[in-house]
Amino acid sequence: MSSPFRTDRVRLAILVKRKPGIDKEEFSRYWAEVHGPLFASLEIAKRSIMKYEQAHCNAAALQALRAAGMKVLEWDGMVIFEAETYEKIIEVLRSDDYHKIIIPDAQKFMDLGEAQFMPVDLVTLIDKV
Repeated sequence: MSSPFRTDRVRLAILVKRKPGIDKEEFSRYWAEVHGPLFASLEIAKRSIMKYEQAHCNAAALQALRAAGMKVLEWDGMVIFEAETYEKIIEVLRSDDYHKIIIPDAQKFMDLGEAQFMPVDLVTLIDKV
């Protein structure tokens, strides 16, 4: 029996929180409209990253889940990098441009000390694309 894990790509999920003093709307706006496009413009990201997604926490759904008695995570969002290998993602995260351009920009609106990284291997069970 072959492994159910995809071998053509991997993902790195990064849970992120907003910087104290930044409201949720400003956090989401800046992340989507300024920071995201800045990251996507890096040559190393264009070469190494197959997909870059931002998952912004939906406040109404969060409240509904809490009201339904569900335990919810206290994060403002999640970055999802998809690439052929973890090495390609790490190459981006260790690059000079990432450290000179992306980290200083992220410090404007994210609490980088709270970021948590989770490398994940994919098993696709339903895909209605």
